[in-house]
Amino acid sequence: MSLEEEQLLKEKAVNYKTISSMVWDAIKIFDDKATIGKFDALNEMIALYRKYQQDLSWMGGNFNQVVKRANELAIGEELTMPYFKQVLFPKIEELQNLLCDIKREQHQIAKKLTKL
Repeated sequence: MSLEEEQLLKEKAVNYKTISSMVWDAIKIFDDKATIGKFDALNEMIALYRKYQQDLSWMGGNFNQVVKRANELAIGEELTMPYFKQVLFPKIEELQNLLCDIKREQHQIAKKLTKL
């Protein structure tokens, strides 16, 4: 073992009584198939979380562009106010609520996963 490796081992073992107790803890943790399965599941969920987070950001950006354009058309009187209020706005509101619900649920899942 090199001096650098020995120093790293000592730094990692700072919260243990001895280096050997840290090594035994590491052996118990990494030898446990259930724990490894949990780590694998957690890593898989993190990947999905990141993908959905990117997808939500993309959808949110597109959604903002649509609403901005509809507002520009309404101001320019190319889109009638009744159409905006009766057709577009209810759909916009529905989509906005859906996006917020998805983000809220995703946050709850992430909180549960990080407690494992």
